[in-house]
Amino acid sequence: MHPNKLTFESENLQVDYISFKFQKLENSTQRKIADYLFKLGFNSYKESGKLTKPIKESILVSSKNKFEVCFVGDNPYWDGTLLHFSGLNASRFYFFSKEQIIDWTIFSSAVLSRFDLYFERNYKTADKISGREFLQNCQKNLKQTNKNSSLEKNRKGWILKIGNRKSNHYFRIYETKNSLRFEHEMKGKVLQQYHLLLVENRFEEFEQKLSYQFFISFGKFLSLQFSYLDWLVLKLRPIRKQTFLQSALNSDYIKSEILMTTRSFVMLLQFLTYAQHLDFEIESLGGVPYRQVTFKVRDFLEFQNPTIKSTNHYQLEKIKKFLQQLQTGVFLTSFDDTHFQSLVAIPQVKLEKSSKQKYWIARVWLIDELFYYNYPFYLPNIFQTKLTKDKLEVRFKFIQVFTSVNIEKVFFIQEFLSSYSSVISNQRKNNIKKYFIQLVQLFKEHDLIEDNYKIISNGHYYFTKEFNTHDISEGFVIYEKLSI
Repeated sequence: MHPNKLTFESENLQVDYISFKFQKLENSTQRKIADYLFKLGFNSYKESGKLTKPIKESILVSSKNKFEVCFVGDNPYWDGTLLHFSGLNASRFYFFSKEQIIDWTIFSSAVLSRFDLYFERNYKTADKISGREFLQNCQKNLKQTNKNSSLEKNRKGWILKIGNRKSNHYFRIYETKNSLRFEHEMKGKVLQQYHLLLVENRFEEFEQKLSYQFFISFGKFLSLQFSYLDWLVLKLRPIRKQTFLQSALNSDYIKSEILMTTRSFVMLLQFLTYAQHLDFEIESLGGVPYRQVTFKVRDFLEFQNPTIKSTNHYQLEKIKKFLQQLQTGVFLTSFDDTHFQSLVAIPQVKLEKSSKQKYWIARVWLIDELFYYNYPFYLPNIFQTKLTKDKLEVRFKFIQVFTSVNIEKVFFIQEFLSSYSSVISNQRKNNIKKYFIQLVQLFKEHDLIEDNYKIISNGHYYFTKEFNTHDISEGFVIYEKLSI
């Protein structure tokens, strides 16, 4: 499966700093670069790299220009020159680069030496702790892993610095008025592999690799359970390392309430997995490429539940009804992500009976892009067997909660049992709780969850290493494991 395309725009990443290194920059070449950038709206300055508080001297300046660039010479331990674009100046230069306005021959002797990206996470009313508390918690966790970090306060607020400033990767998380900024500074040898991509205008590959580097780097050392990292969890799920289970059930984010029966929705998840392995023909509908997949209805029945005979008339009729429902769009609203909703929109389904063999054949049109989609969840197919009503409902509820956004998955068992329309016996309640525990054990075996849990008692949450049916009468919490 192809990776999802990552771009700075799609991932809301902002360019904040660009620097180029010249081993030897003659005055005439420096002037040529300054003249060129001046025409693009950049004022040019120079300063000494030896001074703690350098004095900025003008090279070429006009009040009409809104941006600036700085040449830094006299660097300690090195005779070369650095060309710095900071903040909005870097963003502007990168914009010109993407528009292929930059003449890279002007910078033929330069090498990309630093590139900063940041993600801005706005404060939300649902945040349970302040930005400062989040930074303090992060530093506490980092100390336990011996990761170099410091938490400081400046005139703008608190800032958490992670790593060594001289290393190839350096990180900052800091407060702004209404947000937290997560900034990744890349420099040195790590950028050499990206230099050619930039100057050859291969921006799709350039942004794909740097975006991936950004998310993976933060994901490796931050505890993803904090609410301020909800954005990072969403970014990491599709690109993380996942063990693809045989006959895995692919799923996107499922809403807490769906407008159809549990069996119908489970059938949809199974069909999306089944369709991945079918032969197909590409057809264009309205200029959009679609896959036309053709299969015997009884083959899908056998995939859905190998324990049922493929000639079972009642079950075949249920599948035919399900397939006819696909093109009504009723299933789309069950998913949270609007982009994924557009991918599972099915414009056409045809059912016909073979005149010779007397079996039903289905033809379904699915948008081709769906088959290259990196699902956030690949789960064990826990529905490929005959299930009682209780087992089916428990398994669906488990999947529904597990495919929520947060790493923390909260199961309100008491509330689930209360949702039954009739009074159920204590024995049946106990069995239902056993079914939940069995699924926890299964997901742990597949390395999908951490081995620490919480139980809910009188509205309070308590950590535990294991639990039984009595412990989870009110509810329990598990934690999704993101392997990076």
